Amino acid sequence: MMRFFYRVAFWTFAFCYLPFFFLKKKHKDNWKERFGQVPVKMAKELEGKKIIWVHAVSVGEVSLAIRLIGAIKEKYSGLSFVLTVTTSAGREAALKLKDDEDKVLYFPADFGFSVRAFIKAVCPKALVILETEIWPNLIDELSRLAIPIFIVNARISDKAIAKYRWARVFMRRVLGRVTAIGAQDARMKERFTAVGADSGRIQVTGNMKFDWQPQGGRSEVVDAVGRYYGSKPFLLIGGSTHAGEETILLRIVQSLKKDHPSFKLLLAPRHLDRLDKIIKETLEAGFTPVRASSLLEGASHPVWDSGQVLILDKIGILSALYAIADAVFVGGSLVNVGGHNLVEPAYFEKPILHGPLMSNFLEMVEQFRDERAAMEVGSAADLELKLRGFLQNSEEARAMGQRAKTLVLKHQGATQKNIVLLKGVLT
Repeated sequence: MMRFFYRVAFWTFAFCYLPFFFLKKKHKDNWKERFGQVPVKMAKELEGKKIIWVHAVSVGEVSLAIRLIGAIKEKYSGLSFVLTVTTSAGREAALKLKDDEDKVLYFPADFGFSVRAFIKAVCPKALVILETEIWPNLIDELSRLAIPIFIVNARISDKAIAKYRWARVFMRRVLGRVTAIGAQDARMKERFTAVGADSGRIQVTGNMKFDWQPQGGRSEVVDAVGRYYGSKPFLLIGGSTHAGEETILLRIVQSLKKDHPSFKLLLAPRHLDRLDKIIKETLEAGFTPVRASSLLEGASHPVWDSGQVLILDKIGILSALYAIADAVFVGGSLVNVGGHNLVEPAYFEKPILHGPLMSNFLEMVEQFRDERAAMEVGSAADLELKLRGFLQNSEEARAMGQRAKTLVLKHQGATQKNIVLLKGVLT
């Protein structure tokens, strides 16, 4: 009965979402893939291969998926990988990061006909889901075909837990068909158990986000930004910011420049479709916005001046830019988004500030707090106060950054533990 209600609800949602599908122009972006249609040429290239299907929703999960795939390839040969994504930003990131032989497709919508068509074309040996994407029709179909299903780096958010508990009977049936779950921490294991998963199939393998490391050398844009700033007394990067947070950071810079004229700001919005609004807001705040990509276009901005704010307008290079920061504010945390990853700035030993709204990283935030490796700010005024403290006591800021790097190194290893979890389908 619950399965019937799910199907009715999903079809109803799909019907209501259809106008937005066209308004957002998703019908122009490989839309057939979203209904399980794999390009004929790609399907032929996959024939006869041992395919591991890895699914990641968007940019953050994609980077984890690419790292997992790379680590598997180092230990096991003879495997091919199909990486599916949900968002266009995730697809763009996957195409940039993947190896040439790996395939990238959009994840099929959870209609029976879509998932059946996709599975028939790809013929996966197993499905590995990053974090939490529970699609009942897909799981039912894979289970019917005896194809193993794994959830790694698994988590259930504060927002999702109540809904899953409400549908616990249904969730028990769905999760009962999952082969194994690699939970980020003990709290996540408890949550999966609470919504119906068999605790015997759940292992705490850790958070793969701690395994992040910079890939390759410094990018062209990073070098250009470094030359642009030159010899800098203090650079703040606002990383993965959301609407409202740029306003706060611009006001803080206005205030801090009165006492620290060379204080510098780089804004890195989470979503690049907001760039025009951010540029307008920067102008209204009295600053000259400079796109980071423009630094590659000759000598249009050879030297930074105090009236400029740099705005990152390229995907995939924020983490590398943390290497040249003096402090980092992690966005999505002063507005109710749930925060973003602390590991990337921590890897570069940077003092980290974040707001109180970090529900997507609760366990990680607790670890950073316990080790005094990051600092929570409760408001814009508090953020400014903490930044003034960094400006006045660079040694304390440096020590916080060192504690952050130590914490990251201590918690690495989740990727390898998840490979052990998957061992049975990799050989």
